[in-house]
Amino acid sequence: MPEERRYEINQDISQDINQDMNQEIEQKGMDEAGNRPGIGESNPVKAGRRFFSKIGFIFLAGSLAIACVQALAIKLVYRFFPQWMESTTGVLLVTMLVMYLLAMPLMVFIISRLKSKVAISQHRMTLGQWILAAFMSYGITYGANLIGTALTVLIGLVKGSAVENVLVTMISGSNLWVVFLFTVLCAPVFEEFIFRKLLVDRVVVYGEGVAVVLSGLIFGLFHGNLSQFSYAFFLGIFFAFIYVKTGRIRYTIALHMAINFAGSVLPIWIMKLSHYDEFMEALTLVQTNMAEGMARLQAVMPGVLLFAGYALVIFGTAITGIVLLLVHRKKFKLMPGQKVIPKGKRFATVIVNAGMILFCVYWIAQIIVQLIVG
Repeated sequence: MPEERRYEINQDISQDINQDMNQEIEQKGMDEAGNRPGIGESNPVKAGRRFFSKIGFIFLAGSLAIACVQALAIKLVYRFFPQWMESTTGVLLVTMLVMYLLAMPLMVFIISRLKSKVAISQHRMTLGQWILAAFMSYGITYGANLIGTALTVLIGLVKGSAVENVLVTMISGSNLWVVFLFTVLCAPVFEEFIFRKLLVDRVVVYGEGVAVVLSGLIFGLFHGNLSQFSYAFFLGIFFAFIYVKTGRIRYTIALHMAINFAGSVLPIWIMKLSHYDEFMEALTLVQTNMAEGMARLQAVMPGVLLFAGYALVIFGTAITGIVLLLVHRKKFKLMPGQKVIPKGKRFATVIVNAGMILFCVYWIAQIIVQLIVG
């Protein structure tokens, strides 16, 4: 048989096979990618719900892993080394070490199993821009913290007793270098890698807005109490915005370190230098013994001036940050993603799914328990 004739026959056979396959696909109700209508890209809401449900289950699993590992560690230490748990520093060391050495790496492994991710284009951030972002970050932290504190105080008045923030109490009574290690070094690195890098890289395909808000929500709930949720939510949104615009996690890690230093280590250090406890005791003594109380106040006056100066700097920094946010508010623009969720269905797609509902319920329950029991 001539070669030309053989080629024509093979081409006809190939066309017939392709036509038969297309007809079979149409009969089965599937698209070219092998997806049934309503399951693949032809139904973005259902596909999105499944994706975000996976996100919710993954972070719920990580949260439960952290809780279980910490509970087990505390139980073992109480049994074999009970003396370690007699101080706040010991409790902080036990709970934080197991979290950052075991639970957090496990959480990173679990999230990394979700392969779907987008490479965010990288852009350089100048030192001036970073300083500007630092002021804004502190403004967000200060302003949102006031709201959270006000709500916590209000709830305390309603229930008839103050709501205690166990973590704040633990940190304020612990060794300063231990606090520095966990809050300034460990927490920013792990939290930014998990809640910004790993999470945003996988969610930004649905748009920068979805990625930024979800990052803030999960980050805020993860803190487990109302006071911290109020500022962690907004701060998480701001950090996620910086990440999607720069693609470089080191900028948000540095900002996170600066905020945690200013919010945990620095105030404890200033309070110790200014003899804050002695100042409060002197104020109480003035009410019963004016002469002795005034004498003690004069003795700690240099510390009082130091603390007052620190308070003014903090207040000025916060106000500057809030003003800068208002001035630059029009620059906070977010781009749509490759996958578009129809308007009016974003909340239902991102939040109203099994995984995200269970994750939110778990952490909201933790917050409620802390408000009632604390």
